[in-house]
Amino acid sequence: MSTPLVLAVDDEPAPLKVTEISLLSAGYAVLTFDDARDALDEMHEGLRPDVIVSDINMPVVDGYEFYRRVRQIPELRGVPFLFLTALGDRASMRKGMALGADDYLTKPFQRQELIDAVEVRLRRIAELRQPLEGVVSARAFGHPVVEKDGQRLDWDSLKALELLFYLLEHRSGVTTFEVAEALWPGKTESKASSSFHTTLYRLRKVLGGELVESANRRYYLHRKFTIDYDVETYRQRAQRARDGRQPSELRAVAGLYRGHFLTGFDSGWIEALRGSLQAEHLALLQVGAELALEHDDLDGAIAAYQLMTEHEPFSELAWEGLAASWERRGDRARAVEARQRFERLMDDGI
Repeated sequence: MSTPLVLAVDDEPAPLKVTEISLLSAGYAVLTFDDARDALDEMHEGLRPDVIVSDINMPVVDGYEFYRRVRQIPELRGVPFLFLTALGDRASMRKGMALGADDYLTKPFQRQELIDAVEVRLRRIAELRQPLEGVVSARAFGHPVVEKDGQRLDWDSLKALELLFYLLEHRSGVTTFEVAEALWPGKTESKASSSFHTTLYRLRKVLGGELVESANRRYYLHRKFTIDYDVETYRQRAQRARDGRQPSELRAVAGLYRGHFLTGFDSGWIEALRGSLQAEHLALLQVGAELALEHDDLDGAIAAYQLMTEHEPFSELAWEGLAASWERRGDRARAVEARQRFERLMDDGI
């Protein structure tokens, strides 16, 4: 593992030197700047520190503005940021924390205080980057549920949960813009980008690993992680069942559909996918019903058509298939009842 790099900025030479010596003695690599603009130039050129320590009261670009500009660099939105201040008033401290800084120290500080603050922040980042272990299952049919090793995970951010399923549906990767358009339509580019990176952090925090990686400005689920995704399983088995045309397998696959996609969520991309899956499932049930009739399995056909009417109550094909199956079985009363129920549904829907 490489030595963590701490970037320190302070326009006063003495405290900047104290910061450098303190952190070097603790085993960290340290890069110092007496002007925040120079530090920003280096970071825009590709410098990626593990922690940033910055004074607040600096000329031209003060600590607050320096923090804002650092956070505009996508790769540095999550880097721990510590403020140093000699102001001593709580208002300045509160302002720094309100901006999103991870911690602050009041000058003059004790050497160990600084080392401990940096160590704590690095340890927390390391915990978030631990490899994802155990078995994770994600169920999107019905109300979404994510479990790890059989234990249901709690979500304080529903957008983080939605982001997980969006990435599951886009395994080839997505850009920040694509995610923003799907999850936060209408937001400005800067606000959407900020929302994405905050949500991404929360997603990683819940799942306890570096689940999402980025390359060439695209984000995607790391291929080394295996997630049992019910929609993916459904699609694969549904395709095999249609190709194999085995009634028993079609019935088994139909049982995987336990409710409409991400019930309770209403983003545009979800509604579009939900409609696509509904249509796909209706077609699957129709194949099952037709195959059952080919094998003269009237019970199987009736069960399949019944599922079709429950899945799509306004499907005339489903109700007529159900009625015709009852007629073939010799139960005209139930056939009449099926047609009448469909007529009532249509009358109520008009």
